[in-house]
Amino acid sequence: MAKTLAGRSLSAKVTMLIVLSLGMLALVTAGVTATILGANAEHRATERQEANMRVAWDVLHGFGKDARLDGDTLLIGDHALNGDNGSVDRVKALVGGTATIFRGDTRVATNVKNPDGSRAVGTTLTSQPVRDTVLRDGKPYRGRADILGTAFFTAYDPITDAQGKVIGVLYVGIPAADFLADLHQVQLSIALAALIVTVAAALLCLAVTRRMFRPLSEMRGAMEQLARGALDLTVPGLDRGDEIGTMAQSVQVFREGAIAKARADEEQRDVVETLARHLAALAEGRLTARIDGAFPASYERLRQDYNNALDEIHGAIAAIRDGSVAVHGHTSELSQASDDLSRRTEHQAASLEETSAAMSEIAGTMRQAADGATKAHEAMEQVHDEAQRGGAVVRDAVAAMNRLEQASGEIADIIAVIDAIAFQTNLLALNAGVEAARAGDAGKGFAVVANEVRALAARCADAATDVRQRITQSGEQVDASVRLVNQTGAALDRITGQIGDIGGLVAEIATSARAQASGLDQIDTALNQIDGVTQQNAAMVEEVTAVARALEGEADTLTHEVARFVLAGTAPAAPVAAPRRALAA
Repeated sequence: MAKTLAGRSLSAKVTMLIVLSLGMLALVTAGVTATILGANAEHRATERQEANMRVAWDVLHGFGKDARLDGDTLLIGDHALNGDNGSVDRVKALVGGTATIFRGDTRVATNVKNPDGSRAVGTTLTSQPVRDTVLRDGKPYRGRADILGTAFFTAYDPITDAQGKVIGVLYVGIPAADFLADLHQVQLSIALAALIVTVAAALLCLAVTRRMFRPLSEMRGAMEQLARGALDLTVPGLDRGDEIGTMAQSVQVFREGAIAKARADEEQRDVVETLARHLAALAEGRLTARIDGAFPASYERLRQDYNNALDEIHGAIAAIRDGSVAVHGHTSELSQASDDLSRRTEHQAASLEETSAAMSEIAGTMRQAADGATKAHEAMEQVHDEAQRGGAVVRDAVAAMNRLEQASGEIADIIAVIDAIAFQTNLLALNAGVEAARAGDAGKGFAVVANEVRALAARCADAATDVRQRITQSGEQVDASVRLVNQTGAALDRITGQIGDIGGLVAEIATSARAQASGLDQIDTALNQIDGVTQQNAAMVEEVTAVARALEGEADTLTHEVARFVLAGTAPAAPVAAPRRALAA
């Protein structure tokens, strides 16, 4: 029943409920009427039975007052009642109905007939309640009973002898149909009238409820169109002052909310597309991808935060790029100076070998040897000056490395700022999600935007972490380069000191050559010592050159990593050659 009502209209439901109510009312009315009429019929039957019983006793008392048994014959006075059908027929003639005289529980005279028309004499009393009440207890019995398959209103009185013993039963009865026929007719009339009234009421209710619920049907149609997305509809019933008018106003509010949601969704799609496009450009390294167009008022803070974060990243990468260019330039100069120093040292070693051989061959030409020693002394001073300039270059390289290390620390601070910005953006998105959850359905769109902003903040934090890792790696390489450059500076200082010693030796050789020619053997020995030291210096210079070239390769790598970012106000960076391998010492 519930499933049947669920698929029908309100008018049909109301009509069905009214019909059911009328049907139940008709059933209750018919039941109450039948009960009352049945009680009245039984009361009238009881009264008539009492009258019939008095008539029957009057007929019997016409033969005498005392009843007795004579063998199997039931007597009243001297009149035998066995087979005395005239007495019972007289009772029927006087009051109607049926009458029977029992001897004990056996019919001995009756006007009750069998289906074949014969009298039911000789049959026994079958009703156990009657037997118990009349025959056993000696009391009268009144009530309904079935006699030969027919319902009767019955009355049984005991027939007693002079000692009060029950020796027979006097019965009178009226067919129940004689009293219930009117009751059945009344019930049929009530049922017919209830049916006619119910059908008429159903038709009238159907017409009235259809007219009554027509505005609801129109409202349902409007709500179905609104559910399908038709936001340009006109809500009916807005001018009504009843409940339907209240529903129409609620539907109008839903329509306006749907329009606002559609507008907010459109703004959100535009904002998300713009952010996705600029983030893709940012992922490609274009740090000039600012959002210059105006955002909706609710998303303007997001555009400003993005541009501020981009500016911070732009400044950090610009500083790294400038530092890498400076490092690259200094390392190139250092490498070139080391190459020059290596070539000069090799040339010096060769000159010393030739000088040693010449000193052995031209022992007699002391002045030429003295001149050669003087030239060697001048060359050593030049080498000493070059070594001092190389040390200055190395110190400049160390200072540049220190500045690069300081820039790396500043970049780490900038990355920390970016992390803080990402954390504040994530917190802002979380607060926006909470406010959207509080707003209910109207805040679902903003909740989606808040999730996208949270995801953007997470990606910014990941990018900042990646940049921090790269800067950390670069810092480690710079630290290694600083150590190598410091070693190079120390080596150059040792070379400078040794070259000064060599200059002193050459001066002493020149003085000795001029002072005494006999010291040629000592000069030759000293030259051999100078040649050994120069060879050692040449090997050390080659090591310094290899370290300088390795430092230049690291600077090239750093420049190559930074060159992929496009900065505002600068031309695209030229491709940087792959880092050169450091030459083996």
